[in-house]
Amino acid sequence: MIAAHCASLGESPDLDANPNPDKAPAVPNFDLFARLMAEPASQGLLHADLSAITQANRAAVIPRLLREREWMPRLLNGTDYPLPGIMPLFSLNGLVAAGVLDEATLPVLRELRHVNPLLFDFVLKRNLHAGAERFPASVFETRTFFERTA
Repeated sequence: MIAAHCASLGESPDLDANPNPDKAPAVPNFDLFARLMAEPASQGLLHADLSAITQANRAAVIPRLLREREWMPRLLNGTDYPLPGIMPLFSLNGLVAAGVLDEATLPVLRELRHVNPLLFDFVLKRNLHAGAERFPASVFETRTFFERTA
């Protein structure tokens, strides 16, 4: 299973807290995703894609994604194309302010965004960081994952 966008938006009932959906407290979907990623039974079964995580309304999850090193073999790059080409959905300045993108990368990213949205998305994600932590190359090398699941 691949959790789209790392379940980075919305809330759902926490059925672990109360199995009755009408009485279960609502919790952020990303928290439920993180709980599932920690479950030993989900190893090898649950993966997640990085498409859309750099959109302004989802970017808050980036620092945690970068720090959860044990998740890296289960993260898969995705683009959510054509959205990377739609200007208001992304805030490069917001990513700089959040400390996950260096300001020095902005001129190149802004130019790429106008000429090649797919390359913009790739270069943006390759430049994200939380301190020294970055997404490893394996996150972007998805061919073997999809070949083995076909």
